[in-house]
Amino acid sequence: MTGLDLGGIHARYEEVLRVMNQRKCSLAKAMEKCGVTRNTLRGFIGICELKILDQDKFNTVVSTERERSGKPSVKDIEQRCRVALSEYRAQSKRFKEEGRLLPFFPEGSFYNGK
Repeated sequence: MTGLDLGGIHARYEEVLRVMNQRKCSLAKAMEKCGVTRNTLRGFIGICELKILDQDKFNTVVSTERERSGKPSVKDIEQRCRVALSEYRAQSKRFKEEGRLLPFFPEGSFYNGK
């Protein structure tokens, strides 16, 4: 994506998820092993989860935000992704239980994009 690289965000999330599943360790241990802080993951959880749950919706959110503001910030995209995730709460919970998403269980206000 020109001017907006979300690949690094996704790579860190996916690496922690991979380590956690392969080593059957806790989220904290996986983050430590990967050198990723909890706040780093938590700050971009909407972007990462929406991409895994629905790639097309993720692409639509990014494109819409790009059209709306020209050059969106990662924070703006994160907020839009969080709002979009409200439609996927049941699927998200199931994916977390299955180890397909990291076990972050945000409160309801998370889905307001704030």
